[in-house]
Amino acid sequence: MPIDTGHALAATARDTISETNAAELATSLFGIRGHAERLDGEYDDNFHLIATNSNDAWALKIASRDETEESIALQHNAMRHAGIGNPRLATTEIEGVRRFVRLLEWVPGTLLTRVAPQSSALLSSLGAELAKLDRALLDFDHPAAHRHLQWDLLQTAELREETHHVSDAHRRALVSRLLERVDREVLPVASQLRRSVIHGDANDFNVVVRDDRVAGLIDFGDMVHSATVTDLAIAAAYVMTGKNDPLGAAAHVVAGYNGELPLTDAERRVLYPLMLARLCMSVVISAARRASAPDVAYYRVHEAPAWAVLEQLDDVSFDIAQDVLFSRCRAPSDSGKLRRERAGNLGANLSLSYAEPLHIVRGWKQYLYDADGREYLDAYNNVAHVGHSHPRVVEAARRQMAILNTNTRYLHDSIVEYAHRLTAKLPPPLSVCWFVNSGSEANELALRLARAHTGRSGVIVNADAYHGNTQRLVEVSPYKFNGPGGAGPVRDVHVVAMPDDYRGKFRRDDTHAGEKYAEDVRDVIDATRDGAFLVESLPSVGGQIIPPRGYFAHAFDAVRAAGGVCIVDEVQVGFGRTGDHFWGFEMQDVVPDIVVMGKPMGNGHPVGAVVTTAEIAKSFANGMEYFSTFGGNPVSMAAALAVLDVIEEEALQENARRIGDGLKGMLAALASKHEIIGDVRGAGLFIGVELVRDRVTLEPAGQEAALVVNALKDRGILTGTEGPHHNVIKIRPPMCVSMADADRIVDTLDAVLTSGVF
Repeated sequence: MPIDTGHALAATARDTISETNAAELATSLFGIRGHAERLDGEYDDNFHLIATNSNDAWALKIASRDETEESIALQHNAMRHAGIGNPRLATTEIEGVRRFVRLLEWVPGTLLTRVAPQSSALLSSLGAELAKLDRALLDFDHPAAHRHLQWDLLQTAELREETHHVSDAHRRALVSRLLERVDREVLPVASQLRRSVIHGDANDFNVVVRDDRVAGLIDFGDMVHSATVTDLAIAAAYVMTGKNDPLGAAAHVVAGYNGELPLTDAERRVLYPLMLARLCMSVVISAARRASAPDVAYYRVHEAPAWAVLEQLDDVSFDIAQDVLFSRCRAPSDSGKLRRERAGNLGANLSLSYAEPLHIVRGWKQYLYDADGREYLDAYNNVAHVGHSHPRVVEAARRQMAILNTNTRYLHDSIVEYAHRLTAKLPPPLSVCWFVNSGSEANELALRLARAHTGRSGVIVNADAYHGNTQRLVEVSPYKFNGPGGAGPVRDVHVVAMPDDYRGKFRRDDTHAGEKYAEDVRDVIDATRDGAFLVESLPSVGGQIIPPRGYFAHAFDAVRAAGGVCIVDEVQVGFGRTGDHFWGFEMQDVVPDIVVMGKPMGNGHPVGAVVTTAEIAKSFANGMEYFSTFGGNPVSMAAALAVLDVIEEEALQENARRIGDGLKGMLAALASKHEIIGDVRGAGLFIGVELVRDRVTLEPAGQEAALVVNALKDRGILTGTEGPHHNVIKIRPPMCVSMADADRIVDTLDAVLTSGVF
């Protein structure tokens, strides 16, 4: 059956029935004197009727010319059965056509579409009010409800035949694919679903809000006998539009509904597919109607928001979506109990983030979700490089795990393929790879390579640097050995100044700052003849530092002149995070002797790597076998290959550049408003905001930074602090963040600083 393209007579009727005509009809049919104000409507002529001599008000609805008496009876009887108002009905002739005229109680308030932001309490009340109506109608029936309706979510087979109206090929394929999945999920359990008469159109134009609660549902013109759960699916689908976290918003509606009318197992199974079906209906029917009547703006009201949600949810697995939707239906998590159990069985020095620790149970793209279903924008976690739970990475690892996972003593294509692709991203002569499980293991191996090649154990490192958690790496990490529990530097480790051009001895206005900081390296290497200079390309723990130009070039020259090797730690910023470059060291126009990689490589899968020159690799091949049981295994390589694919295909390096530049610019502008922001620095999606109590003395605001980070967390944004004074807010989100996320970070930080949390 073809899609209904709308009532052609509707526009003509609206021209005929003026507000004056409507007021006259109210007097002649219902004995009410007042004035009428036209309201929006697709088919009916609707008016807000206000009494002349009182504050009484009604909704006057003049049905379209082709409305049937049976349909009107269905609506009136259902409203009376559910105890909604006291509807009155009359008929009249307008231009020789019999028209039904209804007088309904006015529900004061604001339409949901005009309420922003929509609180969790409001969304929950929507679910609850809809459930109360559905519960009241469970034992109601009417012959007119058993009609064919194009919007019935159980009629998706007909909708698939109309997808040709969607002109864009990608979008047409999207709705076709989703509708096929809907049928696969719904049809097997359709007979198990409760059936009843439903409202059928709880969209944001049909929901009235008052005092942050739903005051009532209006417009019963789409009532139909269908699966009861479709009423919830419709409301939840509309609520998702325009939301950063569409599933999280819908979860509040689901929880409110389930609290009043508990869902059956079958209804839980089909809820998310039916929500997608409603969104698909919105775009397909809108496309069909626009083809017939391109100038009717009403047909486009929900189309763009529905497309946005469909495209946002395209690669979300049904399992994840279902879990999120019902997360608010579970009992609140007992985080206190979990922390107590952790304390009893885990090491006491395993730290937790934030004053009130989070119980995170799920991640998706740039978002994390706690056990209670609350969504957080993750602006902190650079491990999930291409986004939490990226389906491409997950599927690659799952598929390989189902086939084979073993060690590198057997031939396997993937490790060779990854080595080729990785070295292609590096400048010559970096060409020989070892694969390990973590950045710590990689840095440990890098130091072994340096020692084998130079015959010397000494290492030069920056102050406040951190390179890993093995015993040797703690010995070369001033952040650890000079911190709580640390034993100070060992004899063969030498510390040079951090090239910090904001707080250090050479500042940003000194064009030779890089060369001057490098003199520290030259002095130490000349005195000690150490074998290696180990440096982060952009020091993170040290305070999100961007070394001044020339630092690496002059330092490397000094180290190599003394026979040493230069190791660059790319664990924090490699793989395109800086935006303009794939590797952080490229910002300094240098080529290291050894490069260390970790965190971002596997997007959460434990993968690390060391890449060096053929000459250094030859020195390490001294007869002793090197073996890492899990390093380079087929599953790890599958995940790492998928990460490279996603970075390229989704243009995430360019996204890091574009979003990072915009975010850094907005944060710099925010500094003009808040004196506590002393400096904003960064490259791409590696950004630091340093807080100071005085911009002249640069007195660090460490306590204030901790309060800000916790306040941001309470408002749904995760960040952290770094630097020797713990006063630098670090922002390192997954590479898939959007400009809307950047705006949210800045707006929320502005609100926190304005609120006076310290």
